[in-house]
Amino acid sequence: MSLEPEASAAAGGAFDVDMLAAQIRLDASDNDTFFAVLAVKLQDALGTRVTTKQQGGGLRRKPVQVTAVEVDLTEAGDGVVLRAERRHTGVECSVARHVRGVVLSNRPVPMAEWIDGLVKALAEQAKRSEQARDALGGMLT
Repeated sequence: MSLEPEASAAAGGAFDVDMLAAQIRLDASDNDTFFAVLAVKLQDALGTRVTTKQQGGGLRRKPVQVTAVEVDLTEAGDGVVLRAERRHTGVECSVARHVRGVVLSNRPVPMAEWIDGLVKALAEQAKRSEQARDALGGMLT
């Protein structure tokens, strides 16, 4: 099953799927930027549906870095949970499919497929909610 996004704009034309995918791919060219920017933008758009894992700070005053982003796009137990985590070897991405609250699959995917899946799921959210559409449109700025 492919996670390719639709090529058209979401409901009302306020949210352009291709433009968002291009913006996320641009940010993904640098892991530090990717995690920092994506985490903030997703949390602004989706609130508590986004969780992050951070590392650093503490007594040594290391800069705090986002090392993982998880986006829970399930509704009533159905949908996907997308996770991207920074590792020493690069970024590991996964997509977990939930049906009636049960994880049917949890598979690793290449980053490009993860980004496409994220954008497609966000476009679906935008089709159902004007508030989500406005917030997601703000991710392009």
